[in-house]
Amino acid sequence: MEIYAVNIAGLNEFNFDYETYNQVVSEQTLEKAKNYKHFKDSVRTIIGELLVYYVYHQNHMEKEINIPLVILRNEYGKPYCNEVNFHFNVSHAGSWVVCIVDTKQVGIDIELMTNIDYEALISLFHSFESQQMKATTSKKDYFYNLWTIKESVIKNIGKGLSIPLDSFYVRLNQEVTSIHFEGSKLDDTKFHVQMFEFQENYKLAACALHDKFPDSINLLDATNLFSFLASDGRLLK
Repeated sequence: MEIYAVNIAGLNEFNFDYETYNQVVSEQTLEKAKNYKHFKDSVRTIIGELLVYYVYHQNHMEKEINIPLVILRNEYGKPYCNEVNFHFNVSHAGSWVVCIVDTKQVGIDIELMTNIDYEALISLFHSFESQQMKATTSKKDYFYNLWTIKESVIKNIGKGLSIPLDSFYVRLNQEVTSIHFEGSKLDDTKFHVQMFEFQENYKLAACALHDKFPDSINLLDATNLFSFLASDGRLLK
């Protein structure tokens, strides 16, 4: 398993034309990017898929395997690819786009900690979590830890909003964070989650089907992606 993060703070309409990569990104992703009102949202979407391509081809070049990457989507819209041993998930918030890859299904979520009404939003979560937040003095920190973990679990499962936020709860403690489903066929012990120390004011969580999480996150500059794409004839022709 590996986790990558790209800072996109320096990308704007003057130095990044995402349509340059229309031979690389999937048609669905390109269409999604075009429909965004704010350019930064388009950047996040495109960079997310370019990051998947970068990691995929870097890994396959090391193994001297030349299998073209094809991005597909399941019935709930979760992206996956044609390579059965390459699973990925992407998330973005603020100035960061993150991607997790593994040989089994994974989920990741990053959130920028803003001053939203998190005490109202906790009412959408499981009652156990609401009670726990009332008991903590660091309510904002607790809420964002909880939110990113739950989102990473939902994204791992890949069934979108058919998995409601109140259908399972997270038990947070200093050593082991556990997931508990109620009235569901999902197996509590199947999903492993971990929080990662990241940038100030950001929360980052990952969910996997095993507990072999990386010790650190690979930080990339956007120019790494562009240089790779420019030099790889398989992607840009």
